[in-house]
Amino acid sequence: MKRVIIQSCLNICMYFLGAALISSITQQLELFDNDPVQGTGINLTLELPLILPLIIIAVTLTVMGYLNRTNKKSSFSEWSVGMTEFSDQDEREEVITGKATRVAYMTFLTSLTALMIPFSVYARFPEGFSSFPFYAIATVMSLGTFSYMAAWVYHYQH
Repeated sequence: MKRVIIQSCLNICMYFLGAALISSITQQLELFDNDPVQGTGINLTLELPLILPLIIIAVTLTVMGYLNRTNKKSSFSEWSVGMTEFSDQDEREEVITGKATRVAYMTFLTSLTALMIPFSVYARFPEGFSSFPFYAIATVMSLGTFSYMAAWVYHYQH
């Protein structure tokens, strides 16, 4: 249970850090489009406060996933291409994973449908909300991940 909670929380952090990074890159590209006289070519600055946590979380998730894999005989290359989350060998955990996946799927569909409303008027948003799509997608992914985690914990305890 602890593995699911930690992985889910780290994934949610990665979604928003990724949204912030993509938003930063997009803003830099828009600046270049608005003032091409500044120079030739594209000069992107990747911000360390965004990149470093992303790398640390990705490495942590990879190491943690490999150390907690269900099939201890599989090598790293075999493990890294599989879906470790859904390959539990314990029958009870398979049932719990199935129930949690259904909850996450319904949450994802509901939140994605609800997100269509702000996207339909996105063209009328002020310029201050130019990175709205990135954070909206990160929110939908986070809601799905959080509901998966919550359902997994709930069904594991009952």
